[in-house]
Amino acid sequence: MKGYFSLGSPPEYFAELRKPEDRDPRGYIIPSNQADFPTATKFVNTLIKNGVRVHRATRDFRVEGREYPANSWVVLSAQAYRAHILDMFEPQDHPNDFEYEGGPPIAPYDNAGYTLAYQMGVEFDRILEGFDGPFEVVEGPATPPPGRVTGLDGAEGFLLSHAQRDVATVTNRLLAAGHEVRWLENAVSAGGRNWPPGTIYVPGGSGVAGRLSAYAEELGVDVQGLGTAPSGSFLKLNPVRIGLWDRYGGSMPSGWTRFIFDQFEFPYEVVYPKGLDAGNLKDRFDVLVFVNEAIPEADEEGPSLESFFYGGAPTDLPEEYQDWVGDVTVGETVPRILNFLQQGGTVLAIGSSVSMGQHAGLAVSNHLVGGDGDPLGEDQYYVPGSVLRVRVDNTRPLAYGLEEEVDIFFSNSPVLRMEPAGPQRRVTPVAWFESDTPLRSGWAWGQQFLKGGVAVAEAKVGEGNLYLFGAEIANRGQPHGTFTFLFNGIFLGGVR
Repeated sequence: MKGYFSLGSPPEYFAELRKPEDRDPRGYIIPSNQADFPTATKFVNTLIKNGVRVHRATRDFRVEGREYPANSWVVLSAQAYRAHILDMFEPQDHPNDFEYEGGPPIAPYDNAGYTLAYQMGVEFDRILEGFDGPFEVVEGPATPPPGRVTGLDGAEGFLLSHAQRDVATVTNRLLAAGHEVRWLENAVSAGGRNWPPGTIYVPGGSGVAGRLSAYAEELGVDVQGLGTAPSGSFLKLNPVRIGLWDRYGGSMPSGWTRFIFDQFEFPYEVVYPKGLDAGNLKDRFDVLVFVNEAIPEADEEGPSLESFFYGGAPTDLPEEYQDWVGDVTVGETVPRILNFLQQGGTVLAIGSSVSMGQHAGLAVSNHLVGGDGDPLGEDQYYVPGSVLRVRVDNTRPLAYGLEEEVDIFFSNSPVLRMEPAGPQRRVTPVAWFESDTPLRSGWAWGQQFLKGGVAVAEAKVGEGNLYLFGAEIANRGQPHGTFTFLFNGIFLGGVR
């Protein structure tokens, strides 16, 4: 829509002003009956911490013909921090910004799109007209209502929804306490609802009911008791020993991943390249996590990374830091990782570290190439930090608990192509770009090239599992909507 309107403008021009997608809402309603309301509450707290006024519904109410349950969050846009509210709920629309026509793009200072509600998988409604209801201002941090706990008396075991991300915390606590945790591979009907494959089942035992009741009260997760154990196959989880790659000087993606692990109570050990090169990894770890920039495509000649960080030779470092220096190398470290996989270990490779798939000899390649087989140039394709949408095969255990479509954070991230030998080589796509317009928020020049590319894949390597995540599933601790990929990959490393 260019120019301006005048009284003589055609009527259809004024219709542009009434398009819902182009109007700023009077407020947002976050229903309390969505699948993962505790995570929606964490989103609300990010608003409150930044000065936004949030309301809670004290009882059921109705707006624009829809019924909303009590405890829903309401964010009205007529307040001091309106601009920030719109930033957190609405998509960013970054212009196509190039140095000159046909030239290279001008990189944004930081991310081009970051809509937090999208990244956290929050369900909300945009309300275009003014509204009111039985609302009270939230004082201090918001807390979700206690989770629904039903059927505990005489229960043989208990069901928990895989869609609630705080169930990862519950799982870690139960495993640490020696309780059994299973993922059901078949759907179950209980408590008047259908529970899909991937539902978490906890067999009854000493103290289990009390623990789950306490977790429901604290975290807002739901618990459903069962009179008899469900039939069908299941995956039995076990405690896992997690090794998280880092380097001297610190990797920001690794640091944010540590933050996530701490929040959800995953036990882990930071492991540096020398520790990987020492070998015998399977004796020390069940799961290895490599974030962006951990695993190179090839070894490079030139100054080492640690010389860049502190400007001297490793001998200049205090003795307690000597074991931290060094880089992951294709010549020495990668064979140790491959041996770990062959022996039954699990590897999660994120961002550029998906090059581990090629090192493992999998039938995958770069999807973002032209007809000549060369990588696309930035004048053809450029997607700085933005939010994109992918299709997900949520029948795969790696994607249990996710919807069929998910928003992912993407920053010129690797996109995989499955070569014809893929299925025979046991490579399976788990999430892919189904649309030629996957952009949800930000800037995606040439986004049509993404169609058909794979964002998440899994493969068997020897006795182990290799999970490849091209997208930034844990970026800066923000995309709770894709934490599920990270958590599932780790828990699957403990399946026996």
